[in-house]
Amino acid sequence: MKLLVVDDQDPVGEIISRIAQQSGWEAIHTVASERIDQIIRAENVDVLLLDYAVNGNPHAPRNGLTITAELREQGIDIPVILFTGWPALIDATRAEKLGVMHVLEKPLGIQELRKCLAAARRRRQDESVAGPVK
Repeated sequence: MKLLVVDDQDPVGEIISRIAQQSGWEAIHTVASERIDQIIRAENVDVLLLDYAVNGNPHAPRNGLTITAELREQGIDIPVILFTGWPALIDATRAEKLGVMHVLEKPLGIQELRKCLAAARRRRQDESVAGPVK
């Protein structure tokens, strides 16, 4: 299964990708949040792990929730896991409505990350048995 990790801090994205790879994922990392939809389609991504403050500013108008909304509007309905250093800024109701699976708080705990990735894998496998989601 393929995981797309989006974080504006390249070293953080690389570390998360390595942890995911150790858990059996084919992980792709990008800092280019404006290309997420293209990458998801081109790489046939199964799960998105997305930093809430994708441009380093948690108060910017474009964030992990707005990107998730954009993806949903485009018919991309893959599991999304947000991670953030500012959990209080995330509108939990909106996140739930957009189908965000989980919000992880930075600094990420390896076990918690692995647990969320395992849940996303199970969800994706269940969806593939039921039929295509995208």
